[in-house]
Amino acid sequence: MTDTARPAPYIDDLLSTRRAQATPWLIWHSHEGERIELSGRVFDNWVAKSANLLMDLPALNPGDTVVLDLPTHWKSLVLAFAVWHHGAVLTTPDDELATEAVLWVSTDPNDARIPPAAEILAVNLASLALAFDGDLGPVAEDYTALVRSFADSFSASALPGHLTALAAGSTKLNLAEICNGDQKEQGTVALNGALPLPEVLPWIVERFAAGDSIVLLGEQVELSDSLRSSEGIGSEYGFAQKN
Repeated sequence: MTDTARPAPYIDDLLSTRRAQATPWLIWHSHEGERIELSGRVFDNWVAKSANLLMDLPALNPGDTVVLDLPTHWKSLVLAFAVWHHGAVLTTPDDELATEAVLWVSTDPNDARIPPAAEILAVNLASLALAFDGDLGPVAEDYTALVRSFADSFSASALPGHLTALAAGSTKLNLAEICNGDQKEQGTVALNGALPLPEVLPWIVERFAAGDSIVLLGEQVELSDSLRSSEGIGSEYGFAQKN
């Protein structure tokens, strides 16, 4: 049974299991032909840089609401883990909590749904991009340009397990629940990146906690036999079964 009252650095505990390892933990394949391999160490570095950025702008606090308006992508996973380092709540643009957002993260920083009081982070999803490639508008900050300048380690604080981590429609999970990893290891698992981020985030945390590596295929990327073989994929999630 999960002890939701126990303060703990939940995300840091999860990341620490692979922090020193150089073997692949997350591999991203995009429709444009990108293949980005992130070891546990590299993924942790990106999370740390992002968490440090969020400590500076907008100074996230436990219980704050963050809209993560991004598809399932390696950068959105990094940002989700960074938000949870601060004990903030992830939600979607269409959730009722979105009106309370203190931070809105998006590829469209001029979205009319963004509350006037929210800080805005604009994200360029091209893996090797050095800056946002569109109109930042009058107030948005450029995550892509800023994040690289922040430290690649983060001093995580213990947080109460009852803090809400994910609130999206009928899905509501606290930190202790989403980090309650007691599943059997499956090895290298393919994930369909066309699935919505809130739907797959709990599964991703579960697989990471079990010790698995994930091959994340962007929208329109086929899970071919050759890809299964080259990446050593043993199981999959979110793909239509072949007859």
